Amino acid sequence: MEANFAGMSFLTLEKLGKLRYGSDIVNVVADARLDHGPGLGTFGYDDEGVPAQCTPIITGGLFTGYLTNRETAVSIGLDRSGGTMRTESWNRLPIIRMTNISILPGSWRYDDLIADTDDPVLMETNRSWSIDDRRYHFQFSTEIGWEIKGGKKTRMLKNPSYSGITTEFWNSCDAICSREDWTLWGTPNCGKGQPMQTMGTGHGAAPARFRKVKLGAAFAKS
Repeated sequence: MEANFAGMSFLTLEKLGKLRYGSDIVNVVADARLDHGPGLGTFGYDDEGVPAQCTPIITGGLFTGYLTNRETAVSIGLDRSGGTMRTESWNRLPIIRMTNISILPGSWRYDDLIADTDDPVLMETNRSWSIDDRRYHFQFSTEIGWEIKGGKKTRMLKNPSYSGITTEFWNSCDAICSREDWTLWGTPNCGKGQPMQTMGTGHGAAPARFRKVKLGAAFAKS
């Protein structure tokens, strides 16, 4: 896993295929194929010569996959590498890196989701992030938020933040918007390794709803 170069992970081997990571509607893939979209993690072959492919990471809320190379794939009983060995340049060793890590779209229309949610805060545009070494406790903030009243945007909120525990957060997801509102975002400067390697990664997502999330320092809303 890429976590080898960025701390550890609570997703240990005995949890593979067993851990309820999120709700039934949560499906996450690592997909470097052009079919997934022209993302910053899209390519034809990784730096071990493995063709780009799609690896299910979370399927119906269940933890189902890791990022792998030729060596680690064998250690978890796979027949082939997941094709995630990448290097910044000819003078760096390839290491396991994220490709396009995306949550697949759901079925909700954006306007219907806003209208259906009582007294929510709509948060947009990531601003900062913090997560522990095991990728379990987190706190993120965004540049802008909106209070929703009566199914419409009202008061603007500056730099709202939210925090929680990874599995609790994803299990609270009860709505994801459709492909129409899905976007393949990207991070051009994801750094890992020693010496440091900077890599582009993609993150596809659509607006989604999470219940009982801790906002700011003291209060919770949908």
